[in-house]
Amino acid sequence: MPDDVFGAPLPDLARPSRKRQLADHHQRTVDQRVQDCLNYQLLYEMAELLPAPHQVGCPREYPPIVYLLMAALTPVTKSKRSTAGLLASASQWRSLRAAVRRHMGRRAAMALPLAAPTRSQYDYAVKTLLVPSVDPLEEEFRRYAALQALEQGLFPASMPKVWSRPERRQLLVGDATVPKAPSKARKQETVDPVTGELRTHRVDPAARDYYENGEKAKRQVRGTKWFFASGRGDGYWTRVILTFAHVAGGEYEDEAAVAVRQFAHLKSVLPDCMGVIYDGALRGVHRDALARRGLLVVNKQHGSLNPVFYERIKPCRSGHDLWCDQGRIAESVRIDDGTRVLQPVPITRLEPRIGVTKSRWYHVLRIPCRHGDHEYRVPVGITTTAADRALRDATTGKRIPSDHERGFHRAEYLQQIPQDTLSHQLVYPYRSDSESVHSQFDLSLWNRRMIAYGVERQKVFVLGFALSQNATSRQVYLEGRADAAMECRKNA
Repeated sequence: MPDDVFGAPLPDLARPSRKRQLADHHQRTVDQRVQDCLNYQLLYEMAELLPAPHQVGCPREYPPIVYLLMAALTPVTKSKRSTAGLLASASQWRSLRAAVRRHMGRRAAMALPLAAPTRSQYDYAVKTLLVPSVDPLEEEFRRYAALQALEQGLFPASMPKVWSRPERRQLLVGDATVPKAPSKARKQETVDPVTGELRTHRVDPAARDYYENGEKAKRQVRGTKWFFASGRGDGYWTRVILTFAHVAGGEYEDEAAVAVRQFAHLKSVLPDCMGVIYDGALRGVHRDALARRGLLVVNKQHGSLNPVFYERIKPCRSGHDLWCDQGRIAESVRIDDGTRVLQPVPITRLEPRIGVTKSRWYHVLRIPCRHGDHEYRVPVGITTTAADRALRDATTGKRIPSDHERGFHRAEYLQQIPQDTLSHQLVYPYRSDSESVHSQFDLSLWNRRMIAYGVERQKVFVLGFALSQNATSRQVYLEGRADAAMECRKNA
């Protein structure tokens, strides 16, 4: 590979290691995370979106904020029973009352009963209060999460944008995971083959079969699939989960469609976000949709793609045959033994033209030639259609057919950042942060199984997980800022 703007790839043993040892001061105990949730301002703002207690019928004993706090604490304690038991402690209940007093006032704290709610009371509140209101709660979460990310220094507007090598905090990371269904049962009634006894089982209506680990080493998992998108800095606990969504379909295309919609929404509220990092579930049609919105898409090229002829150009007497190979333009050259090989053409610049409604991307090539090197610009990342602006030949003035008209899937064959480059080696490993989100999600489940039945109840749990993660991220940021201010005062 040529050493161009993206750099020549390094061998595996020469790649720099980014692993760091997790120090003791980076650890967060359960008690600390409980306090993080109790001090999270968003929970108290979301409580105002929930309906007030009814004036008729059985009065609600606890205000909505108590049940929202329990929803955020459940992923920390791993079960609703543990959350109810935690708050049953007199000291923890006093801490909750003190947090309500700080954020909502003395009157709201005085209205709380002297004892914490039971698990059955929380289950009833999830069914009658949180599930009917989960959509506005989710929208409020997305709005606040974007503001929190900006406040914590993610996607900064003042930071230079180096498109060929963006930094970690300028990129979105996303992926989907399938937690195991709460029950292994697939049928509500089965017959014991030995005794003939009729047995009843509780079946999760939302569970279905999914495939993970890609198409080559795919593994079947039964459960519900959830998509997460996040951004983070370089430190521990700097991640902010920005959005989540349920993936109903079992195909990779269904996951990719959900991801494109969520990333497009995040781009509208985070205008200085430079791009996204994803796995092989994103194909050319998905990269095209995101590139048109001004986003870089950094993922691996699909292994089933073979080199295809692109065009022949004649800027000189020799002429050059250009092919698409490994996500970039390569030239077909004849070597000493008479055979032809594809030699990658150096890329001198990744040139974005960001528009309001549609963006375009180009690779500026430097084609080596014995008559003198040639500069040539090639569109990448977007498969043009007849509705796009028509390009014209510089010499003849004739209209150049669009990619759709010539049957060429440009977004599938030409990547914005080709895979076999140093830039890709440095940027794509940030995708491992999505695996960290999945690991934290699995650790928040009792026995690594979803602790709710049905998509609606599971969405409440996923919302609580995202709230608890962002609450700790927010608290760690505030503590770091306070430590930095104290250090400045000492040095002054």
